Amino acid sequence: MAMKASRLMVNEDIPEEVICCNIFPRLPFKLVTCLKTMSKYYCTQLTCNTKFASIQATLCPSNPALIHIGRLDEESSRYSLDVLSSTPNIVGVPSSGLEFLGCPIDKGHFHLLASSNGLLCICYTSFHIGLLTPPPIIFIANPATQQAQPIPGAPQHLVKNGVRIGVVGLVFDPLDDPLAKKKFMIVQAQPFASSNDTLTKFCFVTFSSDTGRWVMSDTFINKNIKQVRPSKVVYASGILYWDWQEDLLWYDVTRGVTGSTKMPWKVQETNFEEWERHTIDASNNGMLMCTTIDKNGLAMHQLVTIGDHYWELKHQKGWKDIVEMGGGAFQFCHSMKLCNGWQAKFCERWFVQPLGLESERWIYLGILRYDIATGKVDNIGKEWGNPWGMSCVFGYRNSMAALPPINVPILQD
Repeated sequence: MAMKASRLMVNEDIPEEVICCNIFPRLPFKLVTCLKTMSKYYCTQLTCNTKFASIQATLCPSNPALIHIGRLDEESSRYSLDVLSSTPNIVGVPSSGLEFLGCPIDKGHFHLLASSNGLLCICYTSFHIGLLTPPPIIFIANPATQQAQPIPGAPQHLVKNGVRIGVVGLVFDPLDDPLAKKKFMIVQAQPFASSNDTLTKFCFVTFSSDTGRWVMSDTFINKNIKQVRPSKVVYASGILYWDWQEDLLWYDVTRGVTGSTKMPWKVQETNFEEWERHTIDASNNGMLMCTTIDKNGLAMHQLVTIGDHYWELKHQKGWKDIVEMGGGAFQFCHSMKLCNGWQAKFCERWFVQPLGLESERWIYLGILRYDIATGKVDNIGKEWGNPWGMSCVFGYRNSMAALPPINVPILQD
């Protein structure tokens, strides 16, 4: 049956402004997507109405899901988007495929470098290795709207000797005014050797879509950081945070101020063994959270930035209590005889590493999802395309914001 061009009869007495600006932006993303199939009128409003898209981008929940790019399975060469949420019926993307990037998806690698308020930074690298190998392509993309565009100059600043420089910082703050000038920024913390052999100098290279230029900031910091690459970068309340294992490096993109602090276990002077792991994420109110696991259990700290920077313990639970509450979720490891030596044996398994925090309530521990509020544990391994191939996982929100245009810089004579 062909879609009707008119609005549905039940809504004829509701002003268009109310529908597009007050009702639609508050609906769950998957429900809004379904409305597109109801009539041509709704399809047009939800696709082309810039005011609706701007308001929806500011009203959609902050972190209702996690997102990851990985292979469909261990033997496949094709990559896909994995969106994981405790509410999969209302949160997701139109397609898990990456065809909307415009790259030959069966001839290269895809890596997720960053996620910020619905936008993603994705790197595509060709399988071909040799003199004619094309440079990697760095995209800014919105999987909810299936829009993407390459970032000019990114390979020169984010790729060194043909190897991409890990994760990057992505800054994007949606605005509810469709006429307001929108922009995104890419920020890379680049390490340089300093005159002091024990210290590393970190400078910040930034790209802004409103200028189309890459600029080296005057801001820098000298730190004794041993880690070669950061494992994750998170954007929260105007500040970028780099996870450098034992150190947290931060950069205020508005004020151009930087600093660092030790991770919670280093502040407590705890010996962090090799198999103990952590992750950082943004909370719903824009605070930075750090989730750690060790032989004793799980702990979650919040970074307080009022005055000096310090960590505040928000949640803590031992493995014994988690396993007892988890019940059937731990069937996969019964052969480990958890009743006898469950603590050390459980933590030594690599797939227990914390991956991310959803809605400040659910912590994902590999193939497990732990509910902070109830203590319930679910085995969600089957929900991932390839649960054993997970690496960098980011928080994600279903924003329908249009991609900010990338301006072409004017060359000076």
